[in-house]
Order: sequence, then C-alpha cells, then structure tokens
Amino acid sequence: MELGDLIPFREALRRNAVREALPTHLSTAELQQIDAGILRSSFFSARNTLTTWLNSAKAKIERILNPTTEQRADRVTPENPDGNVTTGLDPATARMELRDLITSLGYQPDPEKRGTIEDMSSDQRINLVIKTNREIAQGYGHWMQGQDADVLDEWPASELFRAESRKDERDWSVRWLAAARESGDSDAVSAYGSSGRMVALKDSPIWQALGDGAGGFDSDALHNPYPPFAFNSGMDVMDVTRDDAMDLGLIDRDTVVVPQTQEFAANLPEEIA
Repeated sequence: MELGDLIPFREALRRNAVREALPTHLSTAELQQIDAGILRSSFFSARNTLTTWLNSAKAKIERILNPTTEQRADRVTPENPDGNVTTGLDPATARMELRDLITSLGYQPDPEKRGTIEDMSSDQRINLVIKTNREIAQGYGHWMQGQDADVLDEWPASELFRAESRKDERDWSVRWLAAARESGDSDAVSAYGSSGRMVALKDSPIWQALGDGAGGFDSDALHNPYPPFAFNSGMDVMDVTRDDAMDLGLIDRDTVVVPQTQEFAANLPEEIA
C-alpha cells in the first residue's frame, strides 16, 4: 500500500463515515489521556472547537476517498462515447476550501504562531488534518481487507517500513523493539536481530502496542493496529509471504493466523464492526 493512494473502497468510507466531530480545547498531549475507543470514533483536531469546520473536513475526506463518475455531454468523444468524467476532490482544493471556511468562521491565529502547525488556518496544519484522516480511513480499509482467511494464509505477516522521508525522522526501530517487548512478541525481536527487518505476524499484539505508543512513545500515537500508527510518521506496512515469514522464524508451514477483526471491532462503533 502506498500512503498516497486514493483508493475508494467500502471499509475506508465506513471508517470515515462513523466518526463524529469532537470539538475540543485539548492539546495533542492532553488528547492522549482520552480513552482510545473514543478517539477512534471521533473526528478531531487539537484545540479545534469549530464543529462546522470539523464536519466539513470530514465530508471533504470522503470526497477525496470516493471519486465518482458522472456523464457529461461536453465530454462525449469517439473514445468516450458516454462522456464519463471522474469527479472528486483533490487535497489542494480541500485545503483551500477549509482555509477559507475557518477564516469565514472568525478564526484568527495567534500572531506569534501564524503559519505554524499551531495555526489552524495554516497550510501545514490543514495538510496534516487531511493527510492523517485520509490515511486512517485507508489504513483501516486495507487492514480489514487483509484479515480475510485466504489472504492471511498466503501473507500471514506484515513488515513496517519507511514509505515517505521526513526531515526529522523518528527512530522507528526503537519503537518497534519497545512494542515487541511490551507485547511479548519475542519472535519479532529475534527476526529484527537476525535481519534488521520490522516484521511480525498479523495477529501479533505488537501492532496495537505500536499504535498505542509502547515504550513511552505515546505523545503522537493514534491508537490503531494499522498505519498510520502516529501523526506524520511516513511509515507504512507491506504484506509478507508465508515463505518469507518462515525464513524469519515467525511461523511454521501449517500455523493459522487468526483474523483480528472481531477483537478490534469491540472497540469501534457498531456501524463499522
């Protein structure tokens, strides 16, 4: 999966749809003290109390996730006899519309923070909101698709890797080993020691531990067992074949990996479970 992919599929749309706007005065660090289940079912941005803006941002994420096709007479050609045109919303347009909206709602940033991540009208802040929430929906959708029994049989493990570079990259190998040890996944520790790869079975508790910021890395955690595990991380996962997982000592030929949807669904709103 590429973090930038715009893939319309039911699970991603449902993940976005069930989240309710959560206006809040809390900072990112203070939000970490809220129950993870509440955060999963909420659409929020730190210190943003503008419900209208949050609902608009959520709607724009849906349009980005779900481009539609319409027929237009002015687009009929021999190669396109039905005049089909794909319509949706690109992130740049969404950012502009959200910036205009928050200004129209009377928001004025602190002059000393104008243009920074703490300015809710800045490109930096709005880009983060769009990117994070789009990736949460897509990450959930891909994760759900990967819980199919046949998929798990062929690709029983996932590998954490850097998909996008960052100016100040956090050391995810440290986070990985902390999550492995805290979750009790000694096989993931061994696999990392022998190969330098961050690989674990898909039913390992390491993925939830990673999303919860195990080892004291909870200040930017998103509390999900799928990417993005933290704000603006640039990290993603890829499927690992059974043969590869066997070579890493993670699994035997006949070991069955258990789908995790039921356990995780208990922490989600009923509509998405």
